[in-house]
Parts: sequence; C-alpha cells; structure tokens
Amino acid sequence: MKSAAREDLLRQFLAKHGHGDSPRSHLTGDASTRSYELIQPPGKSSLILMDAPPQPDGPPILDGKPYSQIAHLAENMRSFVGVADRLRENGFRVPEIFAHDLDLGLLLIENLGSTGIVDAKGKAICERYLASMETLAEIHNHTWQSSVDLADGSTHTLPPFDRDAILIEVDLLAQWYAPYKLGHPLSREQLAGFSAVWQDLVPIIQSAEPSILLRDYHSPNIIWMDNAVGADRTALIDFQDALIGPTAYDVASIAQDARIPIRPELESQLIDRYLMHRNSIDVDSFKQAYAILAAQRVTKVLGIFVRLSQRDDKHIYLGNLPHVESYLKRALQHPVLGAYREWLESVLKF
Repeated sequence: MKSAAREDLLRQFLAKHGHGDSPRSHLTGDASTRSYELIQPPGKSSLILMDAPPQPDGPPILDGKPYSQIAHLAENMRSFVGVADRLRENGFRVPEIFAHDLDLGLLLIENLGSTGIVDAKGKAICERYLASMETLAEIHNHTWQSSVDLADGSTHTLPPFDRDAILIEVDLLAQWYAPYKLGHPLSREQLAGFSAVWQDLVPIIQSAEPSILLRDYHSPNIIWMDNAVGADRTALIDFQDALIGPTAYDVASIAQDARIPIRPELESQLIDRYLMHRNSIDVDSFKQAYAILAAQRVTKVLGIFVRLSQRDDKHIYLGNLPHVESYLKRALQHPVLGAYREWLESVLKF
C-alpha cells in the first residue's frame, strides 16, 4: 500500500501533466516492487502510470555491495527510458513515454493493451511465440552500444553481464531452492562444489556472442499487437534491467518461459526459427551457449521463485517450479553441463 506522501506525489505528477481529474484504477503488478495504474482520460485512450520509486540499497553481501548492484538491477527508471528510446529508434515496438519524473520514478506511458502471447488457459500460442523469436533475432542482428543518451543530457550505461552478476544469480539456487528441497542449508563442501561448477562455466559464457540483453524476454513482457506486421506484432515492456551480454540468454528466456510450460517440441521450433534468422552465427557454439545460459537462467529462477514465496509471501510462484525444473533437466543433456548434472544428482537427487 502506498504511503500518504507517495500518493500526494502521484497526484501532483498527474495534475502537472493534465490528468489530475482522470479516473484511476489499480493494475496487477509483477514480481518487482513496481506498481501500475490505469489512467482513463474522459473520451481519450487510456494510459499507464508506472510507479517505480528508486530502491534503497540492501545489505552488502559481497565486496561491500548489495545484491542489486552485483546483479546490475536497475535502481531507477533512467534505463527504461534510455533503452525504450534506442529500441524505438531501431524499429522495435515499445510504449511511448508521454511524461516522466526520473528522480521520483514516475512514468506516464502508452497503454499497449493486455493481449499477450498465451491463450486464456495460459498455454503458449505457437504462432506468437515464433513471431516473438523472430523479433529477438532481429534485435540481435542490430549493433547496440552500451551507452544510452537521455533527453536531459545524462547518459545511462548498460552494464556487462559479468562474472559477479552471473555467479550472484546462480547462487540463488544454493541459498533458497536447495534448502527448500533438502530441508536444510547446503554444507560447506556442497557449496564449494556448486561454486566450482559455475566458476568453470563463466569463461564460456563470457566468450559467447554479445548483444543487448533484455533479461526478461518472456510472456509477461510481450504484448501482441493484432493489427501490426513484422516486429511491430510483438511490443516489448519491462526491459529496465537490460545489460550487454550473450544473445543466448534472451533466447533461453522465451524458449524456456518461466511462467508458461513450453513443450520440448516448441522449444526446438523456437530455437530453429531463431537460427533461421541468424544465419551468420556458428550453430554449435550457439547451442553450447544456449545450454549453459538456459541452465544459468533456470538456476536463478528456481531460487527466485522460492524466495518470492518464503520472503515475500508470493506463494503462487511455487506452482511454476515443476515446469522450470523440467527446463533444467533439458539443458543438462548438453555435454558441457556434465559437471553440473553430477552435482545436482548427487546433492539434490535431481
């Protein structure tokens, strides 16, 4: 629930931009601390108010840094505005930003609608997933700079998906998911074995083909635009945590959608469709990177879903564990993940 002081800031922001009297209604949020409202000006198209107050740093956990800094999570909405501008300039569909106060974390943006790439029963619509993969391939066919200039003259730099970010994400499995499955924390020896596995995989990740890494390119963040064509069919939202990192990460993000069960057959079709539009890359190298990044992402997600339940009382996320676990088992079939497969089998009986 918003504080009275925060509500006053929202009212002032809306009034400043001509919506002081527009009806407001709450929209369902996501797994973050952001919240959203529908703003309905009389006789006009509705807008979305994004309320994303700058987040205070958490406790230091490594080298004096909190998790958010190590993982390079956006601490304000400057990255959202900058990345949106660059995506739009390069021909990709993102919400128009009509007004913002970046210091307060308030944005008034275009309402792209609620039509997604899954059906009413929560099942993947194959055509839309394949179109989304084509859009991702087109994104990766562009060249992206790490620096993003903002309208106020400042610059936002997209961080690299570096060693510390990779390792702090997979550590979520060790700290949350493993104790949930075992009923007790991992031993020092088990933790050391887990760390050794990922230390060996980091150099392979860092040698993979890089591009802009949107980070959460999956069903909740892709809006289907029925009357559009090409890449405009798939509008993008929720990319404020974007990095520069391996192309295979976002491919795994949608081909192994954490929110929606994706059948192995569809996963294979999605990868094939991506590769069809990326004919200049080495297929074997990509598939190795895909296996590792799929495992890395799923390892993180398993930890996050348990943390959301145990720390934040968002127990609905535990319902996603079975299909996310199945994704990890698929990725582990690649020989490059043999050591990780052995660790999971011996420690978690996975």
